Amino acid sequence: MEPIASTPIAIEFGRFSVLLHRREFLAEGRPVEPGGRAFDVPMVLIEASGAVVSKDTLMNRVWPDRVVEENGLQAQISSLRRVFGADRDLIRTIAGRGYQFTGEIRIGSATPDARVAAAMPEPTPTPSRPPTNLPEPVSELIGRDAKLDEVLDISASHRLVTLTGTGGIGKTRLGFAAARHLLPRFADGVWAIELARHKAWASRHRIAAAARRP
Repeated sequence: MEPIASTPIAIEFGRFSVLLHRREFLAEGRPVEPGGRAFDVPMVLIEASGAVVSKDTLMNRVWPDRVVEENGLQAQISSLRRVFGADRDLIRTIAGRGYQFTGEIRIGSATPDARVAAAMPEPTPTPSRPPTNLPEPVSELIGRDAKLDEVLDISASHRLVTLTGTGGIGKTRLGFAAARHLLPRFADGVWAIELARHKAWASRHRIAAAARRP
């Protein structure tokens, strides 16, 4: 995909900036590498100025004259959301329609002085991590990016989300992964509650109470 402008300009949104002429992505002034076509995808969404871009349009723009499966686009969206971290809602999934960029865009010059200033921002205090009892992951969650994104998208608009499925397919691990992604959004933290333990405790006490009856 060609850059959205032929002149060297910088696009900024939130704590992120993009140097188009260098195809460089910065987070708080530090270069990050989204990987693959993940640089081109946000450029198409940004050009839409807040409008919803269909999946077909995205794939045709990012991979012109190539046949690409939809899961290839989903992988790039997931990669971008990992880069955005707590700001993953910058790319919003519109069910049945496509994707939408929600950030407020600022256009700046990309003069040498501006590039140096962008690459070396004033130090900012590191926010404290919200409290939590979530376990640290023992390994990377592989092959579940689409499901993780789906859970996070649903969680953004629903107070209660239930993961269902047969035993052993990874519901708990997926739930913990989603909770860790949601942690920056809640100042009071995100907490895991083992309801199964309480159910077992209640069952034992019901049995004990029954045994004491005359």
